[in-house]
Amino acid sequence: MTDDPGYTPIACGVHDRLESWAVRRETVEVVWRDGPGERRRTTRIADVVARDGADWIVLETGETLRADRLTSVGGVAVTPSC
Repeated sequence: MTDDPGYTPIACGVHDRLESWAVRRETVEVVWRDGPGERRRTTRIADVVARDGADWIVLETGETLRADRLTSVGGVAVTPSC
């Protein structure tokens, strides 16, 4: 359950992959929606956290992204929870 009615949880399998990449400190390409366009970084995922009723990923660059804004990570499409 989330506190933010605008948040859409991501698929559990994708969430598990995010955590795995973070633990293994793998470098991945992260693509996310940012306003009308997309942004991308090739970096490591420093952490995956739950905060403010949503899941977030913290990149090694220091950027924090809400999980439902992700388009793909490591070539894996980020899909909504079923």
